[in-house]
Amino acid sequence: MNSKLEQRIEEYKHVDGLQMPKEKRDLWWEIRQMVKDLPKALQMKVYREAHPAKYIEGWHRQRDKNKLLKVEVLTHYGDDSLACVWCGEDRVACLSIDHIEGRGNRQRKGSLRSSSSFYSWLKKQGYPSGYQTLCMNCQFVKRFENKEEGQYAAKPIDFSK
Repeated sequence: MNSKLEQRIEEYKHVDGLQMPKEKRDLWWEIRQMVKDLPKALQMKVYREAHPAKYIEGWHRQRDKNKLLKVEVLTHYGDDSLACVWCGEDRVACLSIDHIEGRGNRQRKGSLRSSSSFYSWLKKQGYPSGYQTLCMNCQFVKRFENKEEGQYAAKPIDFSK
């Protein structure tokens, strides 16, 4: 960012919106005009810089929303119980969605890269069949026993040692 833009952002941060709402609004408009031709990522950086409290608040809100969605999806695929369908593990941090037929990495390498986007996709699709809730231990055991693809299948674990 250039020094003039940084200077305007600092001015914006120090203007009291309650005492001088028009000045604050006009200053933000000027900042927006300065960044309108920049890439979206840089525009977001300017917004975060100018509105740190709003950004943090939005981040917390989205995090909480994602946690609720994860619980909802895991409960659905856990036979209406928030637990691993194999061993009964019920700590949310240990649970994840398993593709029953394996090959889940093909879907992950497509457009669904994050877990929250995958959970959203499952919900929007009406909870399609072919998935189950497993803890990570059971996922690794299943992957090993079924010789599923992935880094652990390429280098099988030798438990005899």
